[in-house]
Amino acid sequence: MPSPARPSLLLASGLTELAAGALSGWVYTFARQQPERVRDVGIKSAARVRQWHLDMAILGTATVACATAVPDAPRPVAAALGVGAWTNALLFLPLAFKPDADQRPEYRAAAAASFVATSVGFTGMAITAWARRR
Repeated sequence: MPSPARPSLLLASGLTELAAGALSGWVYTFARQQPERVRDVGIKSAARVRQWHLDMAILGTATVACATAVPDAPRPVAAALGVGAWTNALLFLPLAFKPDADQRPEYRAAAAASFVATSVGFTGMAITAWARRR
């Protein structure tokens, strides 16, 4: 019986992000069910915990889809997507603790870099798919 193909780094990253998104559901449930205890650990916005949880699941799923649909994508495209998917989702977490963090220049710079990475990654995947159809 032949051994299964080795998953790409992007596919493994996407599956890991999807798993982290599923596990972060526990944090969101805690934030919704025990708001007084959540405040004790410093969480000020359960809505931002929800955004973090959903973004991890959504971007992990999208990364898995792209890695599966476009195997052996160009390395810069795959790297941009992998980094962008994680950072886009993770940038919601600081906002759960400090809701005004998005007003700081460091946060805005990180968010802009993350948006550039996901834009390059997803657009690069689409361009690669179209190029391979020829």
